[in-house]
Amino acid sequence: MIKIAIPTGRIQNEAIDVLKRAGIPTKNLESASRELAIDEENFRFFLAKPMDVPLYVYYGTTDLALAGSDVLMEVSADLLELVDTGLGRCRMVVAGPRSLKARFEGNEKELMWLRVATKYPNIAERHFASKGVQVDIIKLHGSVELAPQLNIADCIVDITQTGTTLEANDLTILEEVCPVSLKLVARKHGSSSYWRECLNITESIKNIVGRMKDV
Repeated sequence: MIKIAIPTGRIQNEAIDVLKRAGIPTKNLESASRELAIDEENFRFFLAKPMDVPLYVYYGTTDLALAGSDVLMEVSADLLELVDTGLGRCRMVVAGPRSLKARFEGNEKELMWLRVATKYPNIAERHFASKGVQVDIIKLHGSVELAPQLNIADCIVDITQTGTTLEANDLTILEEVCPVSLKLVARKHGSSSYWRECLNITESIKNIVGRMKDV
């Protein structure tokens, strides 16, 4: 039985759709309500919180996983990236009040000891460290956009697709950290007993991605 981990939330439907288009049976998966482990023919799917998905495949619980590149960067699990599907595309950005724009456009020393709220503390710390800047990272689990308004932080690091939520909370993009998209990954060390089938799935998804690019 081939085991695949799928993230719940924002990109769950896109992850299921790409599997379906790759010829994988997903009827039970699409109709699942509260089930977190779903069996269908020769497949077992695990629906997991996005941050947990890379660990499922890293520790060999699943053969494959679909995960956002933001999560893969944050968790830093040593995984093999098989396909960038290009789905769920958005951006990881630093955002804050417009009054901070001048500091980000000036000398990087002006950014020292900013308070940065985020669900991605590792990504945020690496981003500012690459500039030689030390900041105070404040980890939040939700409603990160409210942090500057509540004086919890000066700015935030978060993902955005359209920027609408940022604008609604009087925030502007100060700089881009990296692009984000949904990726198919596998365990780098150790071998799956279904590796040939996993390679077939990988090729099917690659073909789908190629056709989407041609449209």
